[in-house]
Amino acid sequence: MTILCVATSGLPGIPPCGRHLESCLGDCAGCDPRTAERGFLCGFHFDRLEHAYSRWDEWVRAVHQLEGARAVQRDTAGVRTRAEGHVNLTGVYLALDECERLLASSAGHPSLEMWAGTPEGAADAVGFAFAAERAYRSHEVRERSHRIKRVRCPECSQLTMIWRPPPVFGGHVTVVCSNDECSHVMDQDSYEAIAAIEETRRTA
Repeated sequence: MTILCVATSGLPGIPPCGRHLESCLGDCAGCDPRTAERGFLCGFHFDRLEHAYSRWDEWVRAVHQLEGARAVQRDTAGVRTRAEGHVNLTGVYLALDECERLLASSAGHPSLEMWAGTPEGAADAVGFAFAAERAYRSHEVRERSHRIKRVRCPECSQLTMIWRPPPVFGGHVTVVCSNDECSHVMDQDSYEAIAAIEETRRTA
């Protein structure tokens, strides 16, 4: 008996699991459904589950460390204050609650494959993977390096400043000039002082 991936049945909020046949005109919901390979999940959805689950503990720890912080409000100069975190806490705790409700059915299962070993567990598992991915995208807890658009380097006067977040949570930000002939480096306090002066000049 062939067992299909539980996601072929059209779980709420999850696209039907299946490939389109060449004869399909694109108006079907996956006319070539994938078979289950790991429990009641196909290889694609099980890989997605493993990836989402591997990031979960780190994301939850960072969310709790940022408790009480405000969401990032990046102004036009790119200035942040230390009181601000990266997470919209109203939204993030709703996402956290959704994921934890889906994870609850994994209790007592020593592996992801055993969790996905029943249709009910597999449905929760794939639901968790999608919900966790949404949470990671919508509520980033790890900031990325980015170019600062409106603050000039105090050394070469070029718009070449790059904000580099700390490699670990709670570390120190550095702001670096990407002009090879300059490569000026400053800490967050120095940068924010310069950014505040430039903002004052623009609005004066």
